[in-house]
This record gives sequence, structure tokens and C-alpha cells, in this order.
Amino acid sequence: MSKRTDNYSTRQHMFSQDYELFYYKHMQFKSVSLHHHDFFEVYFFVKGEVKYQLEGRNYHLSPGDILLVNHKELHQVLIENPDDFYERYVLWLSKDYLKSLSSSTTDLTKCFLDRHKKTLIRTTMENQQLIRGILDRLHAHEAREGFGSDLLPKALLTELMVELNRMSFEESHHEPQVKKNQLIDSVISYINDNLEEEINMDQLASAFFISKYHLSREFKKYTGTTLYRYVVQKRLIRAKGLILEGHPITSVYEECGFGDYSNFFRAFKNEYGLTPKEFLGVMEERKSVDGKKPVEIGVNP
Repeated sequence: MSKRTDNYSTRQHMFSQDYELFYYKHMQFKSVSLHHHDFFEVYFFVKGEVKYQLEGRNYHLSPGDILLVNHKELHQVLIENPDDFYERYVLWLSKDYLKSLSSSTTDLTKCFLDRHKKTLIRTTMENQQLIRGILDRLHAHEAREGFGSDLLPKALLTELMVELNRMSFEESHHEPQVKKNQLIDSVISYINDNLEEEINMDQLASAFFISKYHLSREFKKYTGTTLYRYVVQKRLIRAKGLILEGHPITSVYEECGFGDYSNFFRAFKNEYGLTPKEFLGVMEERKSVDGKKPVEIGVNP
């Protein structure tokens, strides 16, 4: 029996409060622009000619590769051969839901948040089949109702995340090919550590003893975006986190390095289609509603 293929959607937000799973297989797919999610993503690559850019690192994917992307990491897929079938599984998981599946001794979010975790897992054929088998069962289950329909997804997702956490921290003899640049890694680390300060091309060029033209060219090459755009997106990611932690919206812009509130307001609305106040209202409403509710939060692909 053939497997159900999902219709591709450009949305980058979740309708569910817990998880969503997609199985895609198509041709003539266009690359997606640099973006982030407010949730975790498990990306299981099956087929195609694909390069995955994430935080200044470029991964040339092989069938069976698994990427673990957290809610603060900017990433995008670049299609190198659109005439080939592009096949993959994409699993979205909310942080709160994954925490609810965890225990006092087993934190299932570790493979996304621990500083020593692997971003890309290249593992054995046996483990690839194990992960794909769980994803297939979870995907098939979504069309079914009846006895146990509430418990089986939790069981499958718990098993999946236990296995992925194990794979993320175990030693592997199948190391992936990663193209990165030490300079750009250092620049990105500096940006992430100093978002509340003024950051511009002239300042970085001086700090890293390099011409700003060379820095601009290399940064775009390894991140897929301009330095200015990267800094704005990172500041907005931090701003959303601070808002959800209860920081006053009118002062968040100062903690994230925006010059004034009007610049912050405009950047937030342009990126997410919501004002900061609307974003907070939607997230608070989402927490108070029992069940699943469409939430239109995300980035433009």
C-alpha cells in the first residue's frame, strides 16, 4: 500500500499545541528562505540533492541524515537539483509538550538544547530504519481514530525522542560533511553574545581584523543572508523569549539592541505579521484554551 503524501504548505507555524508530522515527496521544489520556528524540528532526509544551512554551517545531506533544530536556530534548505525527487519527514514539537513527555531523570529536550548535542546525526542503516519505522507508524496513526488514539502518539513520540537523544550524544564513525568557516563561527558567537549592544559591519570588521567587504561576502556565503538581516532576526527571537518570560513589551527592545521602540515594533510586525502585544495575547490565549487551536504565528518562507 502506498504511503500518504502530505500537501506541502509554506506556513512556518503550528496549528497543534503539541506536535505535527509531515511526509513530503515532490519535484521542482523551491528553496525556503532563512527562518526559525517557535518550536523544535526533527528533519529526516530521505532523497534529493539538498544542502542545509544552519547558523553559518552548511551540511550536504545524505539519505538517512537527521537534523535536530531548536527554536532559536536560523536555518534554510537549498535545493541543488530541483529535477530530482525531494523526499523527507518533518516533525514539529512544542517545547512544553516535549517537557511533558520527559521525566525527572530523562529530559527529552536535551538533544535540542544541550551545548554538546549534535545538530546532524549520520547513523547506521539499522538506526535509520528504526527512526523511519517510528515516523511511518506515527504518520499512519494520524488518520485513525478509536481505542488508544490518544495514547499511541505519546508512546511513539517518547520512543522516538529517547532514540534521537541517544544518537545525538553517542560517538559515531559516520561523521557528516560540514562546510563551515572559523571566522564566521566566531562572528556568529559574538553576535549571539552581544545582541543588546550596537552591532554593525564596520565594528565587526575592526574587531576581527578583516575588511568589511570580505566579511560581508563570507557572511552571506555561509549563512544565506546579510549580516544586518541576521542580527535583526536574532534580536527578534530573543525579544519573543523575553516577552513570554514576562518582561514588559515597552522595554524589551532595549534588552535586544533595538535603537527605539518604533524600530522594534516595525521589525516585529514585518517579520511575524503581528505586533508584540498581539503576539503575547495569542500565546496567552493559546495556553488558556484546552484542545487544539489554529495559531497564526511564524515567519514568511
